[in-house]
Amino acid sequence: IIPNLPSLVHVMVNSQIPLFRMQPGLKSLVPHAVDRAIKEVISAVVERSVTISCLATREMVTKDFAMEPDENVLKKAAQLMVSSVAGSLALVTCREPLRVSLTNHLWQLLLPHVAAKDMNETAVLEQVVHVLSNENLELGCNLIEKAVVDRALSDIEESIAPALQARREHKARKPNVPYFDTGYITTGSKWPQALPEMLRLKKGPLSAQQLKVYKDFNNMPMGNSKARLPAGLPPLNVSGTVTPSVTPTQESVTSFQAQGQQATPATSPLALPGGPLTSTSPTPAQQVQAVLSAET
Repeated sequence: IIPNLPSLVHVMVNSQIPLFRMQPGLKSLVPHAVDRAIKEVISAVVERSVTISCLATREMVTKDFAMEPDENVLKKAAQLMVSSVAGSLALVTCREPLRVSLTNHLWQLLLPHVAAKDMNETAVLEQVVHVLSNENLELGCNLIEKAVVDRALSDIEESIAPALQARREHKARKPNVPYFDTGYITTGSKWPQALPEMLRLKKGPLSAQQLKVYKDFNNMPMGNSKARLPAGLPPLNVSGTVTPSVTPTQESVTSFQAQGQQATPATSPLALPGGPLTSTSPTPAQQVQAVLSAET
């Protein structure tokens, strides 16, 4: 699923393990096990995490920014929210299924070679598999998280495209008329008039306090070991092929910061987090589906 995995990321292979000292060539099997484990789990995680995060983000930002005339501000807020929500959801749902899958594939790849050398004690191999699984679990989770976030950033832009286009058209046709989304703001509706004063939408750009809700998505913790993913790792889709990177333009970032500065000079810098992947018990993919179903 990830071409040239060993050359792209650092797969942890403990050279002090007695099995690898006896048979150094077996170390090359570990990246294959990591790759197969990710492939077994990633499809369900990506589809569900991206669908849920994009739907929630679209509904939230189009309502919160119903009177925001700048399409770049809306787009930047959506990118910040969807990357945080999608990444967090991916980490929560993939960890245990990935651990099971990684354990299974390590066992399947190493067992034939262990048996060939008369090391038939299952406890020895179980310990080796346990160590390798724990050492590479965070790497696998971070690769899956990255694939989910890359896909979510791509999908959210398509999802909010009508809202972005509506603002461009309004700006071109009625530059002096305040913008509002007729899908949410209608005469006589209780929303947003029924909201508390701090949350109530007003004509024109959002206040600094309102924008801070979305800026704070940038400060939420993501993966525990992000440093293990190289900065130049290209965006990957579920198939492992390179996909175009979707990152906010500098104009979008500047515009988003400027909106907050209209109300207060103190605004935090913005940047998208991260860089732009058989047993009798339930399979890892089935475990992912079970976890997601329980959450939803």
